[in-house]
Amino acid sequence: MHYNREILSSVLRDMEREHTARTELFAQRREEVYARLPRVREIDRELSGTAAAVLHAALAAGDDPADAIEQLKTRNLELQAQRRALLEQNGFGANYLDETPLCETCGDSGYVGTEPCDCLKKRYAARLTEELSTILPITDQNFERFRLDYYSDVPDGRLGMSARENMEYNLSICRAYADRFSVHSPNLLLYGSTGLGKTFLSSCIAKVVSEHGFSVAYDTSIRIFSSYESVKFGAADASEAARRVRKYEQCDLLIIDDLGTEMATAFTVSALYGLLADRLMRRRPMIVNTNLLPAEFEKRYSPAIASRLTGEFEQLRFFGDDIRAKKRRGTL
Repeated sequence: MHYNREILSSVLRDMEREHTARTELFAQRREEVYARLPRVREIDRELSGTAAAVLHAALAAGDDPADAIEQLKTRNLELQAQRRALLEQNGFGANYLDETPLCETCGDSGYVGTEPCDCLKKRYAARLTEELSTILPITDQNFERFRLDYYSDVPDGRLGMSARENMEYNLSICRAYADRFSVHSPNLLLYGSTGLGKTFLSSCIAKVVSEHGFSVAYDTSIRIFSSYESVKFGAADASEAARRVRKYEQCDLLIIDDLGTEMATAFTVSALYGLLADRLMRRRPMIVNTNLLPAEFEKRYSPAIASRLTGEFEQLRFFGDDIRAKKRRGTL
């Protein structure tokens, strides 16, 4: 899994701020309690200094340290019981001063050894989904809201199935892809006319995959190639464009929407070939949405690009009536 450094660093900074705030909170609580209950301060001092003092005395006298340790345990339990009783009797609650971490596993550091803790992974996944929601309407576009009844159940004589049957199949493939996504997942090519749900289903996949903690870059082909042009020719937004390009190339899942709507030039063909070739070589999954038919790829782009799009991607065909047009006409 590829972690986005910017997002990961932001999450870790938030965790550090929370840890600092929590430490300051308990310091304030101690001062509050100590001011009202000086005996609690005395108990805390004794608890913190008893162990070393008892063991040092036992070793200096040549006594068995096991006996000293047992005495120490007994004394500490007595002090802890006194402390809890004092706090409860004065309305603080027995655990008012117990500075326990929010995550017992990692102690709020975010790591267990060198591996990210589950708490960090959950926060990272939530941040990925939050960032994705600024690009896509994932609140509205999710698998639960996908409407199969929008598609005709009348069989298509040429294809041997209805648009609804075809979408049932496409939906099942996309659901399974999202639920089982890993860095070893295959590539998907969603193709067909406009308004048939390609963008909707790829948005659904993006939502689930990001919730599982994988980084997703979702953008239109126009904006993707515009970013490459800005970097190549040093446009005013070159720095921000370079950040987007790194994301396109390094994310766990890249979704290219509306391939074929960009202006076809020698530069865009070269950029597309480079992006596809690099991600295929590194085995980083992609989803491509397009209104083009696979037979049109070679003419619009190049034989090399057509070969990759048809040979390295699992193809899902979309057909039927334009759903968006039906909604505009009020026929749904």
